[in-house]
Amino acid sequence: MKIITIASQKGGTGKTTTAAALAQAAAAAGKRPLAIDLDPQGNFTASLGADPAAPGSYELLSGANPAQSIQETEQGVFVIAASPDLATIRTKAGSARRLQQALEPLKKSFDLCLIDTPPQMGDLTYNALQASSGVIVPLETDSNSLQGLFLLADIVRQMQQSNPGLSITGVILTRYDNRPKINRFFRDAIAERGRELGAPLLGTIRAGVAIREAQARQQSLVDYAPHSKPAQDYKKLYHTIMEG
Repeated sequence: MKIITIASQKGGTGKTTTAAALAQAAAAAGKRPLAIDLDPQGNFTASLGADPAAPGSYELLSGANPAQSIQETEQGVFVIAASPDLATIRTKAGSARRLQQALEPLKKSFDLCLIDTPPQMGDLTYNALQASSGVIVPLETDSNSLQGLFLLADIVRQMQQSNPGLSITGVILTRYDNRPKINRFFRDAIAERGRELGAPLLGTIRAGVAIREAQARQQSLVDYAPHSKPAQDYKKLYHTIMEG
């Protein structure tokens, strides 16, 4: 099972949308995706149509049987849901390995695991990075994104001391519009800095109202609007990740 965390220290970059779309693309491809929501806000859980009241990631990190925390949704995605109780998780000795240990017995049951994290570093994100082999970083085309990429790359380097198999799978640019010259400037700058940091630019995700419509209906983006620009971009990204 390939385990990938979607992480960004800045909110509003399309982190949860990316995690959901990749899980949905995997289901559409006939795979068994596992989605883990580690954000107490629970937006990942909602977008996949999962029940937030069911046992989920809080129980998982508290030592519950992993199989009891998984629910299958109508989208074909298996979900470990979030709840506000996640905000009470506190760092203890060895606690950053809780998710890693919980996922071990599940590795043969799923093809891909996607973990959505809060928009800040803390125990929940460290658990995700400790359990993962890759990180995808969604960014927007602005100067703050470059700084955020440097910070996250530094955190990944630190995490590699305890998880040497962790690397940055790559960077994506969300809500991307190729027409403004400034966007192309930042795209090229992020691609250049990403190469220096070992974080290649995997591609761009074009904006589209289909994302909001699918989320509002709790439907899979790739089923609701398969020919929309963002659905096409996310399907391409999914195949890039799985082939890498």
